[in-house]
Amino acid sequence: MLIELSSEQEILRDTTARYLEREAAPDALRRLRDDPEGFGRDYWRSGAELGWTALVVDDELGGGSVSGAPVVDLSLIAYEFGTHAAPGPLVGTNVVAAALSRALTAGTAATLGPEAAAQQADVLDALLAGETVGAWCLAEPAPHDRLGTITLTVRADGDEVVLDGVKRPVEAAGSASHLLVTGRTGDGLTQVLVPADAAGVTVTPMRSLDLTRRFATVTFDGVRLPRAAVVGELGGADEDVRRQLQLALVMLTAETVGALQRAFDMTVEWAFDRYSFGRPLASYQALKHRFADMKMWLEATHAAVDAAAAAVDAGSPRADELVSVAKALGEPGVELLQDCVQLHGGIGVTFEHDLHLFLRRGAVNRSLFGAPAEHLERLAAIAVAQATAPGDDTQPEETPAAPRAAVPSAPRAGAAGDVEDLDSFRERARRFIRGNLKQDETVRTLRRTLTDEQELAEVAHARKLQRMLFDAGLAGITFPREYGGQGLTAAHQQVLNEELAGYEFPRHLQVPTLSPCAAVILEFGSEEQKHRHLPAILRGEEIWIQFLSEPSGGSDVAGALMSAVAEGDEWVLNGSKIWSTGAWWSDWALCLARTNWDVPKHRGLSVFMLPIHQPGIEISRIEMLNGSKEFCQEYLTDVRVPDSERLGDVDGGWTVGTRWMMHERQASNSPFVTSPSHTRRGSAGIDAPLVPIASRLGRLDDPRTRELIGEARLLSVVREQLNRRLAAGMTTGRLHPQSSAIGRLFAGHFGTRRDTITYEIAGAIGAAWADDDPAAACGVGYLIRTIATVAGGTTEIARNVISERVLGMPREAAPDHGIAFRNVPRGGRARS
Repeated sequence: MLIELSSEQEILRDTTARYLEREAAPDALRRLRDDPEGFGRDYWRSGAELGWTALVVDDELGGGSVSGAPVVDLSLIAYEFGTHAAPGPLVGTNVVAAALSRALTAGTAATLGPEAAAQQADVLDALLAGETVGAWCLAEPAPHDRLGTITLTVRADGDEVVLDGVKRPVEAAGSASHLLVTGRTGDGLTQVLVPADAAGVTVTPMRSLDLTRRFATVTFDGVRLPRAAVVGELGGADEDVRRQLQLALVMLTAETVGALQRAFDMTVEWAFDRYSFGRPLASYQALKHRFADMKMWLEATHAAVDAAAAAVDAGSPRADELVSVAKALGEPGVELLQDCVQLHGGIGVTFEHDLHLFLRRGAVNRSLFGAPAEHLERLAAIAVAQATAPGDDTQPEETPAAPRAAVPSAPRAGAAGDVEDLDSFRERARRFIRGNLKQDETVRTLRRTLTDEQELAEVAHARKLQRMLFDAGLAGITFPREYGGQGLTAAHQQVLNEELAGYEFPRHLQVPTLSPCAAVILEFGSEEQKHRHLPAILRGEEIWIQFLSEPSGGSDVAGALMSAVAEGDEWVLNGSKIWSTGAWWSDWALCLARTNWDVPKHRGLSVFMLPIHQPGIEISRIEMLNGSKEFCQEYLTDVRVPDSERLGDVDGGWTVGTRWMMHERQASNSPFVTSPSHTRRGSAGIDAPLVPIASRLGRLDDPRTRELIGEARLLSVVREQLNRRLAAGMTTGRLHPQSSAIGRLFAGHFGTRRDTITYEIAGAIGAAWADDDPAAACGVGYLIRTIATVAGGTTEIARNVISERVLGMPREAAPDHGIAFRNVPRGGRARS
């Protein structure tokens, strides 16, 4: 789950995992299906001793977290519950304990008197000791089962309160000593701690998909209790309930991630062990690609839940959004579990196999406290509210980073070698941005149709902005100081991205100039090359492009036909490169070329640096079906490149190339790239332009339109969090170094859905439009949407990388493996 844990968190999770491995083995879970409670009391008391019930309770009341981030700590326990499909009312008991802790520390004694405080403290002590469990009564039966609907009434009657209504489903209601009941008092919410045996309380058991979780309908018929039973203030519990829902959703989604991970691991193992037609299932490309998609969604869910837990801990204004993102991912999550069943074949749907235990847990969690569709509506409401809010100078709220996402410092030099603290850096960046840059919340894609004059003007302005940032000490944040950078950390770059939200920035110098090109030069260049090129790049004087793909090879970049022949201390290059974005206005290129035809293809490549505008290079611009001419094809004829411009060893270009492509896949979240993380109008992604389009078309209240806006918001936030997780995981070594392919695969899904959603909301005007229509020409974007799954290496190649490199599945047979490249068939032609 988390990329990096503190030693205390490791101990917490490890002790829980070992205990559940022993006490909640699959056979034991099967035996519990007829148990009226679904868990053993001794089992629960031992779990309480391990800290299961104390993490979100104040230290002075007998609780305490192990890391200072109690919700994150609790998410670790919930994750282990998921990986073991463990029994026990973890969610309800912790929500009740957190509510009592908050009320007691907020001054219940002063509000309702010492008797109420003493009674609630006694209940809390019993929960902490595991002597009893609590039940959280929030959800209500249809037609009042929508998220946030509360119809149960709590009315004051002298020194008493009276409860009338029904709650359903309530977990562990039949086992709990006390029920924390949410009801409505006038316009506000009230919470009451109700003894389960109080007069007027009826608990009616329900059947459940989960073998160990017990649910019930709880009816409150004129239940009278002293006012001391109120938790918090009468009619003033709205904020408390909101916090409780956040906590419950973090636990549920963390548990679901655990179930997904366990089922996925079981299925990967099965794919290696199960042979069909003489070879393992893991060797079939169709199945490997399916596993790659599953891995993508699994990592996305990890990222979303971790972000949600950190945001709830920090009390971030984005917490509601992030917990809804995590919950909305329950839809692809349960589909992932069903895919695991499918890949197991018939054995996957038997009771004797363990897989159904995790499918049951995920399916139940999907439906509790709001189905995915309800949380998509919640996300749509957030997107609409932000898009229609009046503009102001307030900065966007940054997403709290989970405590595990350690970010290493970039190499740095200087008199003292000190690193500027983040708060000082943020203030410095904010002052410069507000004082020097124009506001710009335009969401752009590369696929625009500008005149040449307009595009050249934008490039010139980008160079000017880059120089301004350089002079202000805000360019090359993570590049070493000796090469013109700031020698700071990826955390500083993230701060700059946050502060730039809603402002112009030098977008033309980011990708591919700073990453992958400058990143590759930094990693493989000589000292002379780095000193010559990196400062010029950071000043905006050099814009770089990739000469990588070729017309004959597509994604098989190692099959390069561009030749480089040594002549003295020079190399002579001949051949063609293609799909170079903006090559006609760029300055320099990284070029992969063939220097040896008599060895296998990966061993005969070298990388060169060359200026683009020189004799022998012809640039042909390619008109795309949307009218854009951003892509170019280059023809190199006897182009001479000094050996001093070679990057890396002769014939060692594939070593450079693999890192080059890793940086390319990771470019959207590279620590070398400056890019606003989100704007006041929402995450920088596909949701921002949809609200004004829907509004002008009169479709903002249409349920289907709002579902699409919610999905767009979901994908925007997930992309942001997934890229953070991948970057942190690869940096710390907790994720495979080729995991950037996961981000590439998600980018393809993101891009195609962006254009599809826009086209669907636009309706008929996407197909035929007037110039002043709100979504004019969005249909052209829909036609060319496949570029998102092709540019930068196809998503099919990304799936191969994920399945074969990250998951270790058998590689496809390669007819060109181990033979001299000149003998490899190439469209019926061989090089003489």
